[in-house]
Order: sequence, then structure tokens, then C-alpha cells
Amino acid sequence: MKQKKIRTSDIAKLAGVSPATISRVLNHRELVKPETIAIVEHAMRELGLSLPPSVSEKKNRKEVILVNCPQGTNPFYEEVISGVITSANAHGFYTLLNYSPLNRGTIEDFLELIHKIKASGVITMSPLSTELLKTITKEVPLVQCCEYNKDSDCPYVSVDDFSAAENAVRYLISCGRNKIAILNGPSQYKYAKERLAGFQKAMEAAQLFVPSSWIVNVPEISYTMAYSIVTQLLASENRPNAIFAASDVLAAAIINAAKHYHIRIPNDLMVIGFDNIDLCQITRPTITSFNQPKQQLGFTACEILVENILSSGLSPHSMILSTELVIRESTAGTPSKRDTSRFASDTRYE
Repeated sequence: MKQKKIRTSDIAKLAGVSPATISRVLNHRELVKPETIAIVEHAMRELGLSLPPSVSEKKNRKEVILVNCPQGTNPFYEEVISGVITSANAHGFYTLLNYSPLNRGTIEDFLELIHKIKASGVITMSPLSTELLKTITKEVPLVQCCEYNKDSDCPYVSVDDFSAAENAVRYLISCGRNKIAILNGPSQYKYAKERLAGFQKAMEAAQLFVPSSWIVNVPEISYTMAYSIVTQLLASENRPNAIFAASDVLAAAIINAAKHYHIRIPNDLMVIGFDNIDLCQITRPTITSFNQPKQQLGFTACEILVENILSSGLSPHSMILSTELVIRESTAGTPSKRDTSRFASDTRYE
């Protein structure tokens, strides 16, 4: 008979405290009164859970969290990893970054690395099959960050890519655009699938036709690749008057390719990016983009992992974080601020 997973809320209910208090006892015991710690630890014993180490034990830890990242050149991941490192340092863990692709052919090498460095847990940002996730979690706790497999029981921290993409297209339509293309990332990624689905739903709802040539995937988030692809798209007689890009790097390539053809942005072509990295404010015109809470994604993923490492038997939770539309110069003819509340969980103007 499969043992029931125990959640933070179960401990909180038995101890008569809030789930936030349970999290502090597990991760920041120095912030909790000794009597509260005793109550929580009693509840954990009642539920058959092992107790977390003391503060002094945590300070002496030299354990490692292994972070697998799919692309070292994408500036988006730099900020996510920064959040991971901030959390790991706060808990006395080292972090080791790994950029190897994970698949059936490389998984044995990855497991060997886990054993060699004696990793306490893994954070992965790559799209992994249920089989691979099970293989890794047999060795160490794992949290999925940004990319996640819906069919797996592994906890994750991500954003609602579908809704963000849908809102991006609805926003462009509200600005009077009716010929909208999408420049997407590699099709095997969850974010690329979800953003395409959101794009298509918004276009179908507006009864706008999308030629197949306007749905474009780049093999990786690369400025050079994107520039070459977009050049061909913009050279066509039937070109779009707006493009939703799944990355700000791709959006920058669109803007510079448009300049080559003397296409005015935003007058002739509107562009929306995704991630809201620093590049958005460097390009001219500046890029309207959906902001992901990049550091918070990494920080939260690491917090969940550490909680799982220190609390054997506790069922970790997952989180979906909000996105924010940041409107800049690459879009114009914007609706009123009141109207734009329909297009994102939050809207900011710069």
C-alpha cells in the first residue's frame, strides 16, 4: 500500500501553527521561538517525519546543490541561477552548475556526477521525460525550475506561459494589429509549446488567420539564428505588422532586422519580447516585454529543494509565479492603463 505523502499544511494543522511557521522551522530556525520549534518537532514525530538539523549543524554543512541548465549563453538563466545561489548560500549549501544536455545517452554520466560530488539535491531547468526524472529522484531530491513535466510528481516552480502569450497577442490586437507572427524557441521546451498554444488561442478568438510561415521556431535562443530567420520573414511581400517573440534576444534580432529593411518600429511593425532582461532597455527602440520574476524563480526552487532535503518524508509543493507586461517603445497606440489590466496580471509603463 502506497504511503500517503505528508505536506507542510498537515504538520501545520497538527501543530496548530501556520504553514509559514513550519517553513521557518525547517529553513530558518533562528527566527522561531524555542517553544514553537518544540511544538512543530513534536508534530513531525507524530507524523513519522525526521527532524531538521539544528542551526549549528546547518552552518557546518558543506553539501552541494547541482543545477542543470540547458544553455549557458542565455542571459535569462543567469538571473535565475543568481536566485538559486542566493538561497543556497543562505542555507549553507554550495552550488555547482552543469550545462550538459540530459537524455538517455547522458543520464549515466549525470548520475555519476551526482555521486562524485555527493550532491544533496538537483535543480533542473531542462525539459525532461518522466523516465529521466524518476531516474534522478531515485538518487536525490529534485525540483524543476522554469521547465517542468506535468506528468511527473516532481515539484516545480514556473510561470503561466500560456496566459502570458495569450495576453501578449490580445494586447497587440487591441493596438490595431491584425497580422501577427510568433518567433518561438525550440519546440521541445514546455514554454515554447505553451506560448504557441496561447498565441493560437488569442488569434482564433479574434478570428485572425495565421499563415504557417508566420509560426517560426528557432533551434536555440540565438540572436544570430533569429536574425537570419526574421530577415527572410520580413523580406516577404505579405509580412506581419506585429511579432510576438518568445525571448527578448529574439525580439532584439527582429528590431535590428527590421532596420535593415527600413521597417519602422512600432509604426510598421510592433514587437513584444519575453523575460524582460536588461537588453530590453539597451535596444533602440526599447522592447515591450513580459517580465518573469527571474531571481524569484531560482530562489523559490532552491527553497523548496532545501526544505525537501532537510525534511525527509515531507511532500514538496509546486508554485506558478505571476508575469508582468512592461510596455516600452516597441509597441505604440497602446490602450488606456485601465484597459491594459486585461492583458496581464500586472502592467508597468517605462
